[in-house]
Amino acid sequence: MTQLRNVAVVGFAQAPIVAHDPHRMANEMLYPVVREALAQCGVERDAIDYQTAGSADYIDGRPFGFVAALDVMGTWPPRQDSHLEMDAAFAAHYAWIRMQAGECDTAMVVGYGKVSEGQPERVLNLQLDPYYLAPLGLGPLSTAALQASAYMARSGATDADFAACAARNRAAAARNPHAQVRDPAPAAALQQTPWAVEPLRQGYVAPVGESAVCLILAAEGRAEAMCRAPAWIHGVDQRAELQSLGARDLSRSASATLAAEKALAMAGLGSAADVDLVELSAATPAEEMILRESLRLPAQGDGRPAINPSGGAIAGNPIMMTGLIRLGEAFRQLSGGAGEAAVPNARRAIAHAAQGHCLQQNLWFVLGRERRWS
Repeated sequence: MTQLRNVAVVGFAQAPIVAHDPHRMANEMLYPVVREALAQCGVERDAIDYQTAGSADYIDGRPFGFVAALDVMGTWPPRQDSHLEMDAAFAAHYAWIRMQAGECDTAMVVGYGKVSEGQPERVLNLQLDPYYLAPLGLGPLSTAALQASAYMARSGATDADFAACAARNRAAAARNPHAQVRDPAPAAALQQTPWAVEPLRQGYVAPVGESAVCLILAAEGRAEAMCRAPAWIHGVDQRAELQSLGARDLSRSASATLAAEKALAMAGLGSAADVDLVELSAATPAEEMILRESLRLPAQGDGRPAINPSGGAIAGNPIMMTGLIRLGEAFRQLSGGAGEAAVPNARRAIAHAAQGHCLQQNLWFVLGRERRWS
């Protein structure tokens, strides 16, 4: 393999996740985080070669909503620009690829979305195939419940296991000032909450929220000047499975497993146990346990690596940016900016992003405090 360029996360800013921000439009929420991320790097917008965004007009409820975000990201001087109708973490992967191709040395990646201005369950129904599944009216919570049932049937996991997983994430989220759900709750109390869709209880699933995030990437030579402690990308890979739920084993995620193996191999690591922390885009306890299996880690429990020290997606699930926040949380941990949620002596981290129903598409980043190829 031709030697890859060292690319690092050098800045990250995030608006706290809320259920509803009634006073600002999406681009108004985005503006302060763009300014904060640039300020962290000590640069202005003309220092950015490439910019890319992850959002969905369906979520914002207005056509061509991403064009308004350009006013915030900057349109002058002219620069390369792209937009994905996906979680912004996938846009970060595209930026990394463009850097490997030598197209740019710095990139701004933003994610945003105002879920309170629409009906996310109905919007995300459109991610299903339009002939057999979408007409049934299934939303992401219903399909997540199907997946949870399949996982329980195969693994023997119980309602108590789901409660324990949710309680661990909520306890961690209490130390995260950006989390939407910050009140710890014991597992026994979560088991008393009503069903959201059986076998998922309301206490296990975070409500979708809205936020705005901005992440800055830079290649070797620029990164060191923009950040005191860059988080270098050692490995990355993404894989997708069939859209049809009936064509997959929902109790597992073949795409997550393959992508994790490829990303770890690129990073030169033997297993996920070699890292210090993992941030998962798991919106339910079943998703977290399936993703842990894909990393060949125990499905339950604490220890090393620390799983979701930020509280994870269960404590805040802003659509189109949940995955990019996982990458940002990994950067915070490795650069010393995680505050009370810091994992002691963290030197390597894994960040995960997902797209589609029942973990249809999966993206893994492996990061470290040292440069990978030098």
